[in-house]
Amino acid sequence: MAPSPGKVTLELRLGDAWVIAASVTIADCAGGITSASRVDYDFDYLALASAHLGERGIRALSCQMPLGYQSFDSNRWPPFLLDVMPSGAARRYWEARLGLPGTDGYGNDFALLVAGGGHAPGNVRVATAARATDAERHPGFPRIDVLDRAAAFIEYARASGAPVSGSSGAGGDAPKFLLREDERGSLHAEGVLSDERTRHAWLVKFPRTPDPRDKLVLQAEAAYHRVARRFGVRVHGELVWEQDSLFCPRFDRIVRRGKVEYLGMESLCSLAGVADFGVPIPKEDQARSLAACVTEPAAELRELLLRDVLDVALGNTDNHPRNTAVIKRPNGSIALSPLYDFAPMFLDPRGIARTCRWRDGAAFPHWAAVAEAVAPLGLPLSEARAWLRSLASRVRALPEVMREERVPTGIAALCEDGIARVAKDLEGVPA
Repeated sequence: MAPSPGKVTLELRLGDAWVIAASVTIADCAGGITSASRVDYDFDYLALASAHLGERGIRALSCQMPLGYQSFDSNRWPPFLLDVMPSGAARRYWEARLGLPGTDGYGNDFALLVAGGGHAPGNVRVATAARATDAERHPGFPRIDVLDRAAAFIEYARASGAPVSGSSGAGGDAPKFLLREDERGSLHAEGVLSDERTRHAWLVKFPRTPDPRDKLVLQAEAAYHRVARRFGVRVHGELVWEQDSLFCPRFDRIVRRGKVEYLGMESLCSLAGVADFGVPIPKEDQARSLAACVTEPAAELRELLLRDVLDVALGNTDNHPRNTAVIKRPNGSIALSPLYDFAPMFLDPRGIARTCRWRDGAAFPHWAAVAEAVAPLGLPLSEARAWLRSLASRVRALPEVMREERVPTGIAALCEDGIARVAKDLEGVPA
């Protein structure tokens, strides 16, 4: 069969406007993400951003693609585009809406990108997927409608005549919606409500299945984030568990005084140059890719290690590199985003093993070896060792912190052995 080439136009949000920024040429649409591709920045955009040529931050599509006149050729799709394309539950939604056959292959990828890539987290979107919608077309929905209907809310909203396509921009296997709250407290799908009327931007999550364990995992996520904040991890806002729904304030949309600031966001999977789903990337490679991109490598490596210590101690086994991202700000800074998707995933009914590990392959990392691995990346060995040892006392205090932050008792009890093991291992890091 002859190749079926395609092309998409990408826009970047800069300041108060979306601007045409680049095009992606796909050699064969039927091949999906496995097709060869070429990315070219738009010449008018380059003229507009001429003072920032060579930058990899918010004005670039990806840290892998600095702003400039060169083309970026690849034997697959550019990795950042997989952050934009609907995945997981959002993918299933779009396949059903477009009447596409459900498949484990790549044949639907291009259609999903073109139709569903208009409202992804971050500041990159597919132009054809983001046609303007009349913000006053529907009055929105009260919060109770979301709570009462849970994962069925979007179909209910659609049946009620509300535009809903932007709500499905978030990835992940569990149902989740991107919603905005207006001045009256009514909720709208992302892309419908004007920035001027936006008071809050939410990511709303629901249990993956009716299994009580899935509900327990999601319920515990809010408490887990409070524990992480006290542990010193970068956390944004307060997660609210209400009637089997988890309301998460978005950290890539900063809402203040009738304006919305759109921050850039890119997954560690994209930073590592991996254009695929479900690929376990060694933690060393993640750390290397992160250090090469961020503004302050030492600080971000410490943050990465802090999260890994907590992942191991508290059983967040679903630590794949799309569950970690960097945030890009208008001042040019690039840093790890606030924590997200941090929960007791060891309870997941699917039996999720620790997805990404250090190259020693151990479920409990050898922290001395971890310190050696990050030393060439900007965190000096002696400093890394001393800092890791200092975490032992914080780890030992976790059971009490979990009780204070109202982590469900059964979960806290199941974590105690892991917490003790991690604390002991950290104490054993040599000077």
